[in-house]
Amino acid sequence: MKKRSYSVNNFEYNGFCGKTTEGIAPYKVIFKKWTNDPGVGMFGCSDNRKRLIPTFAIRKFDMNSLPEQSMNSKVYFGLPSHS
Repeated sequence: MKKRSYSVNNFEYNGFCGKTTEGIAPYKVIFKKWTNDPGVGMFGCSDNRKRLIPTFAIRKFDMNSLPEQSMNSKVYFGLPSHS
């Protein structure tokens, strides 16, 4: 599977729910792996950081471009994050 780079809308996420905010984050991301938080992945960023990013914040996100997220284990709500 080819690793695709995505732009990210600025966002706020409190570990339970979130929203996009105005603007685009100053980095691009590449998917690394899913977390136990539904719809949230670990992404490698162009600024050499790793971030937990909810898929609602990914611009032009295509669910078919990533492996399916397993929901076999317990679901844990994630840590708060933002762009």
